[in-house]
Amino acid sequence: MIKRFALFASLLVMSMWLQGQTKNPTFVQYIEKYKPLAIDQQRKHKVPAAITIAQGLLESAAGTSELAQNSNNHFGIKCTSDWKGKTVTADDDKAGECFRRYAEVSDSYEDHSLFLLRPRYEALFALPIGDYKSWAHGLRACGYATDPNYPEKLIKLIELYNLQELTFDKSLVGAGFVKKSDTTWVNTESDVIVHAAMGGVNDYVYPPMEDLELYNNHPSGYRNGVRYVIAAEGETYASLALYLRMREKTLRRYNDALDTRELEPGDMVYIYPKKNRAGRKYSYYYFRPGDDAWEIAQKYGIKLKSLYKLNGIPYGIPLKTQQRLQLR
Repeated sequence: MIKRFALFASLLVMSMWLQGQTKNPTFVQYIEKYKPLAIDQQRKHKVPAAITIAQGLLESAAGTSELAQNSNNHFGIKCTSDWKGKTVTADDDKAGECFRRYAEVSDSYEDHSLFLLRPRYEALFALPIGDYKSWAHGLRACGYATDPNYPEKLIKLIELYNLQELTFDKSLVGAGFVKKSDTTWVNTESDVIVHAAMGGVNDYVYPPMEDLELYNNHPSGYRNGVRYVIAAEGETYASLALYLRMREKTLRRYNDALDTRELEPGDMVYIYPKKNRAGRKYSYYYFRPGDDAWEIAQKYGIKLKSLYKLNGIPYGIPLKTQQRLQLR
């Protein structure tokens, strides 16, 4: 798992710059210096240039962190069992952790893209390349960072420094690597689609905790910080996974769906891993006649096994009527 590696003082100063909506010359210089690398990575690996640069800015404190200065590691990537390159030891969440060390900054950018091409992050590549908000939330949901505010920090950087211009660089658009339509910006048609679909949404989705928007032609929202879509009439896990450019096995795993479970119209389907506990304001749920443990786990964005574990119940045991379930 990757954690942020930047000096506290640097992040504090950066936070002040963002709050004041003032562009920092050091950040501007970093963007100008490394944007060709980010654009090249989008061309080679389909990682949005805006996301790459925003992560570089955040993870390396615009190239000023000790890890970036001494090891050319701009993305805080730690050692893994399959890493055969050079390493460096540094303190992060624990003392003396192992980080990757690169000969050139370009090697760090390349390795960052390759890291995201692992199965753990495959759901990201089902997103439109220009949907920077979903990419930012997706990185957090897939476990890239533990900071709960990580998505918002990336989004602020992208919007303050107009980093979307890199994702839609004329060289990428002209060569067909990205289209102007590769976003999820809302249009008038989306409101019609979402409104029409709401009549078929299953009861367990309610009470609604968020407003729905259009995502890949599906009504979509965030539950417990994790994006989901609403299944349409006739859709299966296989067909939806194909549409989202995901593996069916992965989509089923994200939704605790055994091979025998199939989609119903109006089901909510998570496209990232669910959490181990519900949001802070949802502490308990009282199990009622007709309730289903799977639907409760979906409703609150919790992994089904975690729901059982939170309550000290062996996984798969039928739940009792009027049972109070702990969600956190």
